[in-house]
Amino acid sequence: MKNIKVNNFSLRAITGILYVIATLAAIYLSPLTSAVLFLIVSVLSQLEFLRTFKGRAKPHIFLSVLSGILIYSGLALHGMDYITYRKLVMLFIPTGGVFIYELYRNKENPFLNVGTTLMSITYIVIPIAFLNYTYFYGSLFPGPPFQFILAFFVFIWLNDTMAYVVGVLAGRTKLFPRISPKKTWEGFLGGLLFAMLAGWGCFMVFDSLSLYEWLGYAFLVAIFATFGDLIESMLKRDFEVKDSGSILPGHGGMLDRFDGVLLASPAVFLYLNLIL
Repeated sequence: MKNIKVNNFSLRAITGILYVIATLAAIYLSPLTSAVLFLIVSVLSQLEFLRTFKGRAKPHIFLSVLSGILIYSGLALHGMDYITYRKLVMLFIPTGGVFIYELYRNKENPFLNVGTTLMSITYIVIPIAFLNYTYFYGSLFPGPPFQFILAFFVFIWLNDTMAYVVGVLAGRTKLFPRISPKKTWEGFLGGLLFAMLAGWGCFMVFDSLSLYEWLGYAFLVAIFATFGDLIESMLKRDFEVKDSGSILPGHGGMLDRFDGVLLASPAVFLYLNLIL
């Protein structure tokens, strides 16, 4: 049993390291490479989400993913300033075809099927697409263009990792036992503290935002990433599944790895717009 736990930890560590390297490499190379990586994440996460509803709803997988790709691509291209707002809006039009197509499918619970498709887009595709805006906004300030998107993931990773570490070492008070019995207030505060320290570090490295703006950025990411994690836990508890998938050995599915991003990304999008 001990060897199994060690092997699982090693597998989880190796997968985590490869995931971090791939993300950092894509971010460092260019906005386009990161956009492609985020598109892959969006498609895989959307597929995991849609398959979770198997037995309760019957969304059309191909049409759902196609709509997601169109909307993601439009937002990514607009975020990188390649297309205008008018062209972006045009890419949302095919989503209306989901309603029309459902008329001819003759499946049970048609509005549940449509609702599942639209939820996969609003809950997963659009938040992940907003990451491209976070990248682009970095180019409007002094410093490297990837500074904001790099900081975003550093805050996410530190908050997640240190919440786990502090929770294991000192966790006593349950944070949300009905949804996630293992999470504690001590772990939550530990993750938040380290994310804020990373915000201070970004202020020292990048000459773009003030100290309070960087701390606000880190605080926002840590808070909403925690909510994102809890919401995905609520989804898995509702459908009685341990993981959203198995594509990442030791971590579960893509949705398990990016759950914190889904709420933190829209929050950061609004925050940076307020600063801009």
